[in-house]
Amino acid sequence: MRRTTKGALAASGAAVLLLGGAGTVAFWSDDGTVDGGTIAAGTLTLSDLDCADTWTEGADTDVQLLVPGDTVTKACTGTITMTGDHIAATVALDDSSVATAEAAFNDAAPDAVNVDAVDITADLTGGGTVTTSGAVSLTITVDWPYGASADNESQGVSTSALNGLVVTAVQADPHP
Repeated sequence: MRRTTKGALAASGAAVLLLGGAGTVAFWSDDGTVDGGTIAAGTLTLSDLDCADTWTEGADTDVQLLVPGDTVTKACTGTITMTGDHIAATVALDDSSVATAEAAFNDAAPDAVNVDAVDITADLTGGGTVTTSGAVSLTITVDWPYGASADNESQGVSTSALNGLVVTAVQADPHP
């Protein structure tokens, strides 16, 4: 066989061997376990919630019969305990309990327009969020605007739904 033929065969064989091994790659790897250290979740509790026995409006400290045009308030206090780094909380009324209480008034007068609707809110004394554990106080307000027209359908509406208002403490986003 000629030398050039032998060389061509050898080159072809080498090319086949090189192409066959082109799909393999070798590398090394390793792993290690992380020491989690000591970290635990913090806490948030609202306790000792106590609200005044009566609703007030101005100098009247014992409103018992709510009528359109009244804006009555009730003072509440409690203790908030927060443990954790970067923790803060908002203290407010639970939305579903507010919806139930407002419905006791607003559903009784289906012809009422929005300006006649009862609005129930709560404001934390000092506003904003709570950033330290301790006593908190808030004022619950029931605002029943005087209507634009006569509507006797809401007379005698049970205000027992106000007994079901729920105050919540919810963690505020520490990194807004």
